[in-house]
Amino acid sequence: MLLDGATTFPRGADTGCVHGVAWYAGTLGATLLAAITAEPRVSLRDALAGAIGDVRARHECSCDLTSPLTPAATVCAIRASGSGIDYLALSDSAIAADRREGDPVIVTAGTRPAASAEPDAVTAARTGTWPRAGLRGIALLSDGAFRITDRYGLLTWPAALGVIRDDGPAELIRQVRAAENADPDCARWPRAKAHDDATIVYWQLSD
Repeated sequence: MLLDGATTFPRGADTGCVHGVAWYAGTLGATLLAAITAEPRVSLRDALAGAIGDVRARHECSCDLTSPLTPAATVCAIRASGSGIDYLALSDSAIAADRREGDPVIVTAGTRPAASAEPDAVTAARTGTWPRAGLRGIALLSDGAFRITDRYGLLTWPAALGVIRDDGPAELIRQVRAAENADPDCARWPRAKAHDDATIVYWQLSD
C-alpha cells in the first residue's frame, strides 16, 4: 500500500483542517490497512470508502471539510486473493505489474480526485485483479518517482522496473534526483516543483 499526501497550493494556505496533510495520509493509511486485512474480506474499493468515511468522522467536528483545500492523498493498494492479485489506484500514484514476458501493465487513475473527505471519491478508482502466474513482482510508485518515465522520458517503464527489481527502489529515486538536480530551474522539464516526494514499494513475488 502507498499513500502520497497532496501538496497544498498555494503553500501555507488555510486548508480548514487543524491536523494537516501528513496526519490525514497517515491516519487514512492505517485505517485502510486495517480494513483490507480484516475478515471477512471486502473489496478494496469498499475498504477505501469505509476508511475515508472513518477518517472523516474523526475530524469533521474540528475541521472544515467543505474547504476545497482540505487534506487529500493518492492511494495505491494491492492484496493477494484466491484469484490473483487485487489492485486499486486512486489519483496519480501508479501500480506497475512487472511481468516475466511482455511489457509491464501500468495502472493510474489520473490526477483527480484524490482521497479526501468524501467516500464517493472511490468511484474514480481503478480496480481489478491480475492473475499471479507470470508476475515477477508489483511496484507501487508515487508520481514523484515515476516522473522519470512519463515526464522526463529518461527511462521506459520496463527499464525503470528493471532498476527497481535489480538494484532496488533507492537507485531509481537516485536517478530521479540526479535528473532534477541537473535541471534546477525547471527549464528542460517544466514542473511546479523542482523535486516531488518520491516513494517506491516493490513486492517481489515467488515462483
